[in-house]
Amino acid sequence: MPATFYLQSHVFLCRARRHWVILDVNRDKYLSVDRGQFESLGPWLHGWEGGAGCVADDPGAAADGALALANSLLSVAILSERADGAKPARATALATPMAAADVDLPANARKPALAHVMAFFLSAAKADRQLRGQLFRSIVADVQARKRRKEAPGPRFDWDRARALVEVFDRLRLFYPRPYLCLFDSLALLHFLARYGLYPDWVFGVTADPFEAHCWVQAGRVVLNDTLERVSAFTPIMGV
Repeated sequence: MPATFYLQSHVFLCRARRHWVILDVNRDKYLSVDRGQFESLGPWLHGWEGGAGCVADDPGAAADGALALANSLLSVAILSERADGAKPARATALATPMAAADVDLPANARKPALAHVMAFFLSAAKADRQLRGQLFRSIVADVQARKRRKEAPGPRFDWDRARALVEVFDRLRLFYPRPYLCLFDSLALLHFLARYGLYPDWVFGVTADPFEAHCWVQAGRVVLNDTLERVSAFTPIMGV
């Protein structure tokens, strides 16, 4: 067994009750590995803080199993034997959502302005186009790059403005001819808010028993486009 294996920068981890879930952004794939099996590999993972697996009756067999898992993860570039471009093998740590934005549309809500309508349809069309013709890793990289480039350090998130814009988005979403889907709707909302200088997080979460993946838009501890009850069922695995 080599001294150390390195988790690649495009890979994200979260720990469920009986499994570790792996998100490989480059391949747009999730993998689920038995918790004890993955944690048996821990002593050889750079930066590992995920605990130890069950004590094995046969340490030699456990080491063989860990090596077999390592070889499998090396073969798909989740792990590497080189430190270049690597990061510590740790579960993703994101702010736990504590509330959801109240964006119920009042009966007397004003109609969106023409500028809002144009911004919405341009944002939705961009998300639609990206999801149809662009690799997932490229979409994630684009969102990350825009956020780094344009997000101003220091000022607090403008909640009142964000809430009003999410209301506008929800009202106009009824007229966009695409079925509701968390990936599209979250990406379109990110593009829409970015047009007004707001850059919340794009959060991906999973459940392992049974497996399900979901994503939503979150600023701090507040969910902007979903309910707290819904997102609380998922363990965050990546924030963009």
